[in-house]
Amino acid sequence: MAEPVVDDGFVKVERFKYKPVASNKKKNKKNTKNTFKDSDDWNIDDISLNLKQRKEALINSQFYKDLLVIVEDHLIKIKPQDIVCYGIGSMQKSKNAQYQFVLALLLWEMLKIPGTMYIFDPVMTKLDKELCQLHNIEIIIENENGKRLAENPTLFYMPHCGRGLYSNTLSANWNKEHLPNVTIIGNRFDMYVGSQLERDLKRECPYLIPAVDILDIVLFPKEFDNNQIFNDLSIQTFPKTTIKKLEPDFWLKVPTEL
Repeated sequence: MAEPVVDDGFVKVERFKYKPVASNKKKNKKNTKNTFKDSDDWNIDDISLNLKQRKEALINSQFYKDLLVIVEDHLIKIKPQDIVCYGIGSMQKSKNAQYQFVLALLLWEMLKIPGTMYIFDPVMTKLDKELCQLHNIEIIIENENGKRLAENPTLFYMPHCGRGLYSNTLSANWNKEHLPNVTIIGNRFDMYVGSQLERDLKRECPYLIPAVDILDIVLFPKEFDNNQIFNDLSIQTFPKTTIKKLEPDFWLKVPTEL
């Protein structure tokens, strides 16, 4: 008589069935097929397949559907000519970086950005760079520390970068001609200015302090994948109408640590 077994909390009697013994050759073949492949051993096909799966998960999410509305209402009218990606991380090594990279590609496409997508992160691997070349993304060779001049309307895609990097991007464009060209997708500046010690802000990110008074903020949808990948992000812009009203001495009032 067969032994009773537990299934989903219920006891049932398993009927005896004859099962032919599989050969070791077949077992080994099956196990080899399903063996997990470490990301260190990935090739371009592996990482491309991974990103395809991330893209499918992202575009089928409520987060993305809500984001499309925000992009339509607030970002398309800005008409960025280029997109600069700082601090995404390694797509080969990081799940967050994979999703953030996929979203950057989607934004590039949906905004019909006519210029170039640039990217830099010091942790990018050889495979990451091969992936970027496959997508015609220009890799920034030397570390700019975020200090890129926006000669034309530019989308700076900087999810979860350090506050000093945001400040550097502002410092490179801190005048009435260039600051309106800057759009930043990143962490909200007012979260830093409103919650951290002023002396630390003056030392590490002084340009964030005056910036919070002249920028417009549009929040990202609140949740995706337990709110860990795109949490606290926003679209931050510096409208020309606001910039034109500023007094000339405004640009000289960046606080410094004493």
